[in-house]
Amino acid sequence: MSNSKIHPTAIIDSKAEIGNNVFVGPYTIIGPGVVIGDDNIIDNHVTIKGDTRLGRGNTVGAYTSIGLGAQDKAHRNEPTKVIIGEENEIREYISIHSGTFGGTGVTKIGSHNQIMVSAHFGHDTSVGDHCMLANATTLGGHAQIGNYVVTGGLSGLHQFCRIGDYAMLGALSATYQDIPPYTLSSGPRAGAFGINRYGLQKNGFSDDEIAMIQEIFNLFFCKGMVPKKSLEQIENEIPKGEIRERFITFVNESKRGIISKGKS
Repeated sequence: MSNSKIHPTAIIDSKAEIGNNVFVGPYTIIGPGVVIGDDNIIDNHVTIKGDTRLGRGNTVGAYTSIGLGAQDKAHRNEPTKVIIGEENEIREYISIHSGTFGGTGVTKIGSHNQIMVSAHFGHDTSVGDHCMLANATTLGGHAQIGNYVVTGGLSGLHQFCRIGDYAMLGALSATYQDIPPYTLSSGPRAGAFGINRYGLQKNGFSDDEIAMIQEIFNLFFCKGMVPKKSLEQIENEIPKGEIRERFITFVNESKRGIISKGKS
């Protein structure tokens, strides 16, 4: 706890581990078993409990709760986990619940994510790296978000749904099936309206790579074929490589099915 600044009203259990150069604000509660890495900033009125680990350099906003028990009728306060990576901006009023024995046992958030006010992470959810999740994004239990994903405000993922890498989900959208990588989707029952062109450009994809992704989208969503036939066409017409394989692997691993093409 060298150079750490702990407000005198904060309550930190003696069995918690606090790293170096950590700030803990007024009226925050940190329970036994919690591990806070170096250079974290924990604002006022934050509650962190359970087997929860925060890596280096995160900021946690006021009135956030991390590591509380799952909202699952089968959950009986089992010793499950929350693992959070590094350099995340976790804003105010966010709830991150622990995993369950019926799931992976861990709720996991990667690194370098921007998580805005009132977002909710249900039990056993996972988020990759470099995502931006807008206000009140809600993840049902077991939902999964990849890397470089953007969600709009008041968007929601049904339990067990997935969003692939570099995809964007619009505001006020509800997702009941999986959203493939690279896509732009929205709607009260989210549909795919195209590729996340701006996000791809922002993250360094070349014009040729974006053209390839557009062709993958066209083959999968615009030709009227069933997914199996669409994937066969993609394999036949798109050069083998990471871009193609990311899309094909995601679709093949889907258990809830893939969203449909959006209707204008």
